[in-house]
Amino acid sequence: MQLLTGFSLGCLAVVFLVVLRDFRHLLVGKVFLWVLIAAAAFLLSRVAEPEFQWLLGDVMTTLPAAFWLLCLLAFSPKPEAKAHRAWVALALYSFIPPALSRPFGAADPDAAWWLHGLGFKIPQFAEYILILSGLWITAIHWRNDLVEGRRKLRIALLVSVGATLLCVTVSLNHGLDTSHLVAGMVGVATLLVGFLLLKGQEGVLLDLQKAPPVSASSDVEVLPGTAEAENHTQDETDEIAAQLKQIMEQEHFYRTEKLTLKKLADRMSLPEYRVRAIINGTFNYRNFNDYVNQMRIEEACDRLVSEPATPIQNIALDIGYRTLSSFNRAFKELTQQTPTEYRQSRQQA
Repeated sequence: MQLLTGFSLGCLAVVFLVVLRDFRHLLVGKVFLWVLIAAAAFLLSRVAEPEFQWLLGDVMTTLPAAFWLLCLLAFSPKPEAKAHRAWVALALYSFIPPALSRPFGAADPDAAWWLHGLGFKIPQFAEYILILSGLWITAIHWRNDLVEGRRKLRIALLVSVGATLLCVTVSLNHGLDTSHLVAGMVGVATLLVGFLLLKGQEGVLLDLQKAPPVSASSDVEVLPGTAEAENHTQDETDEIAAQLKQIMEQEHFYRTEKLTLKKLADRMSLPEYRVRAIINGTFNYRNFNDYVNQMRIEEACDRLVSEPATPIQNIALDIGYRTLSSFNRAFKELTQQTPTEYRQSRQQA
């Protein structure tokens, strides 16, 4: 047991140093560091002296909430906390009441029903919900993710980290002796995630220091170090990029309703990974929906000014949106104005 624990703690320490070195300036990096600390607290709780158990218990109880926040920041296209207030409240509830009520024996089934329920049982359910939500965030946006390194990290988190975290949470909440199993799983999961980080794949942790996406119509070169640049010649890349621009800008393929990367790849008669690499490496987009929305909203902006009599809903449907609400949401994200406000401001100007 001590050998497995030492192995897993060593793996956690290596990944901790890598994240501290490369990602400490990012919020997602800081959250990742806390996930590693909470995982280490769980391992240490199996071998630590009784007088330290309360501290380790409080730290490792934060693990589900930290995991959910890590998934949100790293993999959600809209990671702003204000858009997830209810989830943030649930995350805080999952570890603050247990920490405050632990000295009063909330974990004891014989404690007062309100103390045991509010301070122990309900936070347990909150932990499971947070873990499943984090896994859902990781999985649901996988297909639209254009960063190859981050796609692989999603799979690693879903398979290894998700399974390990569920095992840890179940063993903690139900008093199961899974020390050997969990220690081994933590080591394997950490090695897998650490391997992806040590490979230095660009965008693995939502590399916010990258330049913002350029306009889809811009003439730009392939970014060095991308999979497309490394595996194919510049002429091949330029040819595919030109084909993509022709289809999207001249043929207005972005107007296709329910457009997916697969539909675009089929239209270009290319495998999805080639199209994904071009959009990410040439145009610097990390998400397929962002790429499509950019072109749709650019056309909408032009038509809102040049066609003042055309209803906004007609424009929204013409450029590929199924509902006016989805168009309004995408438009405001990119322009910080509603379509009506944008049209009025341009007419006044």
